[in-house]
Amino acid sequence: MHQDLSPREREVVALVAEGKTNREIALETGLAPSTVKEYVANACHKAGVTNRVGLTAWWIHQGEDSA
Repeated sequence: MHQDLSPREREVVALVAEGKTNREIALETGLAPSTVKEYVANACHKAGVTNRVGLTAWWIHQGEDSA
C-alpha cells in the first residue's frame, strides 16, 4: 500500500514509475544519487519486489486499488 511508504519514498517511487533513472530523480529532487538508491531499495522491500520493474507494477496496481 502506498501509505506504507514515507512521503519521500512515494515521491521517488512515482518518479521511478515515470521511467526516470536514479540520477534523473536525484537532479529533480535535490537528493544524492546514493540516497535515491536507498529510497528505491527501501520501497522495493516494503512492496515485496526485487527490482524497479516490479516496483513500478506494484505502484500502478496500488493506485488502481485506491481509485
